[in-house]
Amino acid sequence: MLSRVAENLYWLGRYLERAENIARMARVEHDVMLESGQEIWHSLVSTTASNQLFWDTLIESPELTHSEFLIYSMDNPASLRSTIVRARELARGLREHISREVWEEINALYLYLALRKQYIAIDIHEFCSETQRRTQTILGLYDNTVLRDEGREWFRCGMYLERADMTSRMIDAKYHILLPGDDSVGGAFDRFQWMAVLRSASAREAYRRMGHSEVDGIQVAELLIFSQEFPRSLAFCIQALQRHFQQGTADTSKRRRAAAERAITLLHLDIGVKDMEQLIDEGLHEFLDFFQQRLIDIDRAITDDIFRAEPRGGQTEHQTQGQSQGDVQIDQG
Repeated sequence: MLSRVAENLYWLGRYLERAENIARMARVEHDVMLESGQEIWHSLVSTTASNQLFWDTLIESPELTHSEFLIYSMDNPASLRSTIVRARELARGLREHISREVWEEINALYLYLALRKQYIAIDIHEFCSETQRRTQTILGLYDNTVLRDEGREWFRCGMYLERADMTSRMIDAKYHILLPGDDSVGGAFDRFQWMAVLRSASAREAYRRMGHSEVDGIQVAELLIFSQEFPRSLAFCIQALQRHFQQGTADTSKRRRAAAERAITLLHLDIGVKDMEQLIDEGLHEFLDFFQQRLIDIDRAITDDIFRAEPRGGQTEHQTQGQSQGDVQIDQG
């Protein structure tokens, strides 16, 4: 498989997973605002690491709200709209590597978004619910209509790396950004926020099935970090990333896959030997911040050593293969 095709499939997985996460979190945030009167959109902007960009954009567009910036603004490369546009551009260049059903659903989602000429705040719930449903449909179709080959492994690598990153940011936004004063920890509003975190991760039912009757922040964080059964936990995502990476690089030289393989393996082992009590003692925010940095390092190693390796004469594999195959290469952000 051409390295740029593998890279584009990897980023298609990331963008679709990102879109689904943003849609779900924004829908939950909208519901929380209606239920409690508390607006915490700023925490969602922080979850996508777009705080500074928001304030910079606000200079040119003083009427811009956090919700519009997160959902609709094309000035924000991490917005829901920008993410779907990028996913569609990649999918258009990957027509030979994805099924017709997947392409048609991605294109339909793009057109659904394009028909909305302006951002309307009162439509957030409907818009995000529909976007979430459509992205979940795409991910399901991909699993059931696309060959289980090397390209599928890279798609899943991107999906699970993005999911791990989003879950870690979701926990960190609550624990570090929205952490209430000491007198409020364990109180009604604190429990309400942790319930919102469970809903944002689609983990409410899983949490209850584990036998928890009351919402407790430590138990919620433990589920989202260490659970081997819940498919959005950090431990589950890294284990899945390791499996798909190994399958996707089965025919790749040891030299090219070594750095990323080592980083993924060490991260998997580190999560496996820790527990919640240790994370609290050492600092949960510090752990999550370091976890996110290690994901960035893994992404960089995959990109530099596999997707854009220099096999000879300083000429990248992209250059040796040319750009004439119709694959769209865009700024991944």
